Amino acid sequence: MSTTARADVHVSYHQIQVREEEGDVPVVDGVPNGLTASVPGAAVIRTGIHTGVVDVTVRLADAPPAGAAAEGWDEVEEVELISFEGGMRLAGLLGDLPEELPVLTPHGPGRYGMRVHARGRDIDYDGVARVPFEFYLVTVWPIDVGPEARRRLGVGVAEELGLPGKSRDLRDRARHFGLPTQEPGRAARVEGEWGSVTRVEREPGRVARARPVPPTPVRGTALASEHGLRIGNPYREPAAEPELPGGLVAAVPDLLVIRTLKRQGRVGVHVRWDAAAPRLPVSRWEQVEEIEFVTTTGIMQIEGMHTDGERPPNLTFQGAGRYGLQVHGRARRGERLSNRPGESYLLVIWPVALGSS
Repeated sequence: MSTTARADVHVSYHQIQVREEEGDVPVVDGVPNGLTASVPGAAVIRTGIHTGVVDVTVRLADAPPAGAAAEGWDEVEEVELISFEGGMRLAGLLGDLPEELPVLTPHGPGRYGMRVHARGRDIDYDGVARVPFEFYLVTVWPIDVGPEARRRLGVGVAEELGLPGKSRDLRDRARHFGLPTQEPGRAARVEGEWGSVTRVEREPGRVARARPVPPTPVRGTALASEHGLRIGNPYREPAAEPELPGGLVAAVPDLLVIRTLKRQGRVGVHVRWDAAAPRLPVSRWEQVEEIEFVTTTGIMQIEGMHTDGERPPNLTFQGAGRYGLQVHGRARRGERLSNRPGESYLLVIWPVALGSS
């Protein structure tokens, strides 16, 4: 027996969330298939619009629907839901829970399947929808539920899903921060230009490990809104908002705003990572301003940025801490008609002090 209900759902930052009614919401970091992803205790569905209203239909089924037919739909993807409390609901990020939509996990804690159909996500990407033109069908069915299911979730579910478990986190942390003087042969942490690298103590021939190399420079476009480019963690709201700067850039913890000449629309963006503050000015740019900023999460992305088929880059890939930023701007006034934006910015980022403390 199945149950079906629909509602208009108010979304922001491209996100519909699936979460427990009570408690903190785990962060779903990344959506590899572009539409939906999950971690134990939460899931996310990515919308085309940035903010506004979408049409969502929820269907509760007793078993997986036959096939994955997408007739009349643009996309279909499937993930597994892990519910520890048995009260998972669907809502827009930062939005209220739509009362018209039922609890997705009515059989209590356990494992469920979730299939998402979507239509219209490419109609107005990054737009604002006052009436719904994107449609979603979310179908959920039980896999392993019941009185004993919650106990089974406590062991092995993260490993089964390819996610780091708590025990693995503890082992990794112990290995990473172990003192080589107390345990001969262990790797010692050494601060380098790009953060921490490792070298071997008292064990000749062992291979040293290094942190990932910095990304190659990125070029793309980003969406200006109300004379501003916004840079922050797309999965978490900052504690405060900076005022639009009189110059080029302003910052509060976990959020940057770059002032644009264009009120609305796309501007060019170039991103470059350096090991330290640049010594020489960058030529061919009309303005430059430098600032330090703090990220407590280690995730800072340019809102509405498009690159050539790549995901928007994380500007603070080295993790939480304090960073320096140089913003260079130019307007290219008087240039011939072109498909390129008539205004662009170069962002140069380097680490100042890494770590959350």
